[in-house]
Amino acid sequence: MTVLVNDVFEPVTDLSVIATIARLLYQDETHDLAVLMDLADPPRQPYAVGLEELRRSIASGHTKPAAITTPEFMLVLEEQLDERAKQGRDEKWAVIAPLLDPEYPGQIFVRGELGRLVSRRASELGIQRKTIYRLLYRYWFYGQVRNSLLNNYTAVGVADRKYDPSRPPGRKPKFQGVLTSPSKMLSAVDKRCIRVGYALYVRDKKSSISSAYDEMLRRFYSVRDICKNSEEELRLLPGSELPSLRQFQYWGQIFFDEIATERGRKGLRRWLKDCRPLSGTVRDWLRGPCHQFEIDATIADIYLVNSYSRRMLIGRPVVYIVVDSFSGMIAGLYVGLEGPSWNGARQALFNAFTSKVEFCAQNGVEINADDWNCHHLPHQIYADRGEMLSLAAEGLSSGLGIEMGTAPPYRPDWKPMVESRFGILNDLTGIRWLPGGVAARDKERGERDYRLDATLNLKEFTQILIKCVLHYNGHHRQPERLTQAMMNDGVEPTPNGIWNWACDNDLIESNKRPDELVYLHLLPRERATVQKGGVMFRGMHYVCDMAIEKDWFAKARKGGVWSIECWFDPNSAAHIWIQG
Repeated sequence: MTVLVNDVFEPVTDLSVIATIARLLYQDETHDLAVLMDLADPPRQPYAVGLEELRRSIASGHTKPAAITTPEFMLVLEEQLDERAKQGRDEKWAVIAPLLDPEYPGQIFVRGELGRLVSRRASELGIQRKTIYRLLYRYWFYGQVRNSLLNNYTAVGVADRKYDPSRPPGRKPKFQGVLTSPSKMLSAVDKRCIRVGYALYVRDKKSSISSAYDEMLRRFYSVRDICKNSEEELRLLPGSELPSLRQFQYWGQIFFDEIATERGRKGLRRWLKDCRPLSGTVRDWLRGPCHQFEIDATIADIYLVNSYSRRMLIGRPVVYIVVDSFSGMIAGLYVGLEGPSWNGARQALFNAFTSKVEFCAQNGVEINADDWNCHHLPHQIYADRGEMLSLAAEGLSSGLGIEMGTAPPYRPDWKPMVESRFGILNDLTGIRWLPGGVAARDKERGERDYRLDATLNLKEFTQILIKCVLHYNGHHRQPERLTQAMMNDGVEPTPNGIWNWACDNDLIESNKRPDELVYLHLLPRERATVQKGGVMFRGMHYVCDMAIEKDWFAKARKGGVWSIECWFDPNSAAHIWIQG
């Protein structure tokens, strides 16, 4: 085994060549010499062993390499040292440098040479030999580097200072040159009272430190006077028996650190949302696209009008967005008028899980399949509790194999990707400046109501959002999303670029399911009627090959109508689905 100078070894068995942990200071292959120094306190003179003997001891397992921690005082850069520290180190180095001749590095370890060289150097400088020995041993002990001669202040001071309880510490207090009465010497009981009082401030039961201090005095440092009229009145103890506000604040900050105080003042929920430590991002644990989708809804800041009469307001629409957490791709979109609920969420999910060509065509936007190439099922979905707390939503897990996750109340940080996309879409659409925009201008008394300016209907607003989503997916650059493999392949840092790269490299972990299961678990269902003219649903007749083959319509004409359950797409009346 190869051993190097400054390597540290420790014994494993009693047959080791060393008795305790030691550092290799010098080795000489020619003379089979290894000079070691025990890393004990106090340091002792180095000693020699056979180099081959040391290697055999290591090879046989009697000795093994060891790792020690570099002392804190040596972990400093040259530019961080002040001139005084550099001067002290260099003066010590000048004392021992002539003894460590680089041309003859092993001379000082020859038998009898260490004492002779140290004595001669002490005579030259007029100092004691023990001073030189102490510097040499320290230099060898810490790895033979010059910074080992820096002053070590880590152990300076008194670890547990004991104060005389009858004598206040520090100088006598003065105010404008006049001696004042000293503060009370705090006992263990006083400190417990301070802990209880300061906890009132930490737990946000008092608005300030001074009010918590007053409450502590009222509870623990007051007496009750019973007057003749039987009314009780609180009276504080004399000032010399009361802890001062400064003492209260000082010991309170010792008992409760600033993080505990902030967490208590803000409340755990708000602290977790706004102040918790952020280690990594949501993408760090994702395997790739389609691992996790996030879905959320917001009420758009615009008023819409009726599609048949633009003089009739229909209110503000609800926008649902489905985002892939890994690539940032907006995978699904739905714009409706009903409030945030499972009915709206499942239509957004249906849009995310199916091709977008027909959806865009219905809203007047012509695209190719590659322009919005998202029609995959994820493995996980994160959403708000309101949308997912229903039996129908639970069917996603049992029927489609999608793991459902719900964010706690008031914790939008649990689904950060979709939350941030609402702001991006607001900027892209310029929704504040569209006719009927809510925040188009600051309203003054007597100004025109912005709701009267609304001109867009639901289809036109959906068309605007679709174009904004296509622009975002294709042009929104986020270089921090790229992995090393993506950068090697020259991938554009856009959602489309990352998604298409994953498709080309078979990295999309799609949760593949038949289309029939997607329709079954996501589309709303109602009862339809089988009549002689077809399947009647919401005033329209539908036909299919199965109904014709089984003579449904002839049977309805002869024996009467009957009802069946059907599934339908609220955005299209072209098809309905029935179970065969």
